Amino acid sequence: MPTIMVVVVTWALMLLAQTVPGVCALARPCPEPDARVAPALLFGGLMMLPAAGLILTAWVERGWAWWVRLALYVVLIGLAVAGLGAVLFAGGFTIGFPL
Repeated sequence: MPTIMVVVVTWALMLLAQTVPGVCALARPCPEPDARVAPALLFGGLMMLPAAGLILTAWVERGWAWWVRLALYVVLIGLAVAGLGAVLFAGGFTIGFPL
């Protein structure tokens, strides 16, 4: 269940990130409106591999399965964080500081 929740929440955040306004840099032109779609699809798809591995090893009670699940969780969380960062910053998103 935690695996499915991580994937669903990350996908929802990637979907919501599509509406975050982009900030255009003066040195280069603004990115296309759909610039965030490709990273969302890439990382959303890549997250399915460790999620499938976690679901397949959920019922295995061997000693090595615990280490495999731990490694797969690390990969899954890493892909989720990297994917959200890639989606947010692909469209020119910056954190605005008041001047």
